[in-house]
Amino acid sequence: MSGGRERRTSPRPITAMVVTAVAVAMWSACPGTEAVPDSELKIACEDMTPRHPGYVPQNWQHVPCPYRLLVDTVPVRPGDLVNLTLVSIDDSIPFKGFMVQARDADGYALGTFLPDCSKAGTKPQHMISCSKGNEPYNAVVHSNNKNKLKAFFTWVAPISIKGPLIFKYTVVHDYKHFWTNEETAVIPVLEIPPEEYAIKSSINHEYYIYQMFIKNCYS
Repeated sequence: MSGGRERRTSPRPITAMVVTAVAVAMWSACPGTEAVPDSELKIACEDMTPRHPGYVPQNWQHVPCPYRLLVDTVPVRPGDLVNLTLVSIDDSIPFKGFMVQARDADGYALGTFLPDCSKAGTKPQHMISCSKGNEPYNAVVHSNNKNKLKAFFTWVAPISIKGPLIFKYTVVHDYKHFWTNEETAVIPVLEIPPEEYAIKSSINHEYYIYQMFIKNCYS
């Protein structure tokens, strides 16, 4: 995973001003040119199906999906980082777009995706907040329509998560060819000690996500 994630030098000392500035930078990660508007992406939050009139998902036609979503940490611990890789299993079939979410057994979006660690202006993806979920930035989507063979994501598990989860993903090869609602295997969730839960749950959510961002991109 380290090959796809750019690390930066250590940040300056943490102050309230720095927290605020970095938080603003994190949450304002904007899509690049040629990206589908977020308003259109949010319409597809629940069914994860692109609105491409005249065309239906390839998996509805029993065409196997040529993409896989790899999860590097199984089982998941509440509040921990989980790194994901969306990859084409055939270099001749790149993808242009995607949406990835974690879902619980009731279909609710879980957790928070972190901004990509690459430099500003080169981010290949960004986060959106789908309404059927408790945490902000619970989905990650593409920021441009360039061909890709891999995409890397980092997700923070909710501190209050209880049961197992799955990651669901939709991938677009081109306007006519896309696969929707593909799923990973069911991922178990570990229980954490009450003392650890008490510490993690006492931290402001935005500050906790900020800490995870620093850990992911600077450590």
